[in-house]
Amino acid sequence: MKTNNNDRRVRRTKKLLTKSLTTLMKEKKINKITVTELTELADVNRSTFYLYYKDIYDMIEKIENEMFEDFSVELNKLCLSEPKKENTVSFFIFVFDFIRENADICKILLGEDGDYNFLNKFKEAILKYQPPVMYKFGGAMEKYFMPFAISGCIGAIQQWLEDDMKISSMEMSAFLMDLISSGIKPVGEEID
Repeated sequence: MKTNNNDRRVRRTKKLLTKSLTTLMKEKKINKITVTELTELADVNRSTFYLYYKDIYDMIEKIENEMFEDFSVELNKLCLSEPKKENTVSFFIFVFDFIRENADICKILLGEDGDYNFLNKFKEAILKYQPPVMYKFGGAMEKYFMPFAISGCIGAIQQWLEDDMKISSMEMSAFLMDLISSGIKPVGEEID
């Protein structure tokens, strides 16, 4: 029972630190944020911060890793629940819903002064899955299409975040599916 209370307190403290970090990252670049100002804003002792993190960068890395772990777990559930050929729309909806749920941190990490490592992890996560609509190519051109499609998807996601996610996950998913499918069809026909 004591462990549950401790676990709950740890989660609450980490959530408070994350919220405070997000607030500070809206105001200034990561390299300008100090542990002192973070802990003061979170109303947490510096020693408590150092129980969990080495520094601000370590904290960001752990937040990212936790997010991508959650992302992977949920994505695996989706992949197991539906045949791959039928879950492309579900995949995109999942991505947009996941980003919406983590909008504060995603908006910062994928924004203008964002974290390049986060962007790469995000690309890798999408690349691992490769929705069926994204791998209709074959031959020499396939290796060029995936980076193109993924970069386009991420660009659309960044714009969607910048616009405060006014368009639904379903609409954005349908838009990306149409865009990718339309792009594949004409080019794919010329190559064959």
